[in-house]
Amino acid sequence: MKSPKLTTIIITLNEAKQLPRCLESVSKLAGEIVVVDSGSTDETVEIAKKFGAKVYTRKFDNYANQKNFAVEKANGEWILALDADEELESQLADEIKTKIADHNNEVVAYSIPRKNILFGKMIRYTRWQPELDRQVWLWKKTNGTWEGDVHETVVVDGEAGRLVNAKLHYQYDTVEEFVAMMNSYSELDAQQRVKKGVKFSLGKFLIDPLYNFIVRYIYRLGFLDGWRGFVLSYLMAIYQMNVWIKIREKAL
Repeated sequence: MKSPKLTTIIITLNEAKQLPRCLESVSKLAGEIVVVDSGSTDETVEIAKKFGAKVYTRKFDNYANQKNFAVEKANGEWILALDADEELESQLADEIKTKIADHNNEVVAYSIPRKNILFGKMIRYTRWQPELDRQVWLWKKTNGTWEGDVHETVVVDGEAGRLVNAKLHYQYDTVEEFVAMMNSYSELDAQQRVKKGVKFSLGKFLIDPLYNFIVRYIYRLGFLDGWRGFVLSYLMAIYQMNVWIKIREKAL
């Protein structure tokens, strides 16, 4: 039975391939689904409407603003944030339903771990462990706000609890997709750092990529993820280098 207290929010851009799986996983849980689209040219909007979602169009400026706009359109007491490439397993859906139905519970938000699937396989190490990717994705509407242009998080006013079950995140199937993401996110990341007054540092430009690789591949046991662990550690090192290069470019 759907919970009228719960609204699921999703922001989209050309997610026709991923969105049906996401919407199907919440269709029997959330009393309301709000989708904010930033100009899809595929069938994303039509798919969302077929699942009964309320669809709004908004020009993308940053992730926090886009998601806060979605929250504004929600009528539910509780908000569950999902990405279009994510899915709820039945155990997590049941856990969410139980928590938000508890009227004696003073907790106003819950963090949820996330299982990440990259290049066709779940990544168990390499700093993609479910517990290291735990964030607040379920909260009372009046007690949380998204902050951050990129790598955005929900800032909670009140007590936050922890859910046990994880959601699934189907990320990038190919290195090409991952590199495209790196270019987009590194641009936003650089913009955010410059906005905060960060200046180019030759030392960090040289050290951060190596440090990131060592942390992921050795300290976080990325080598146990096989070739995927090495490739991901290498690509994330390159990501750090790209961010510093773009910070330097913006200073010129």
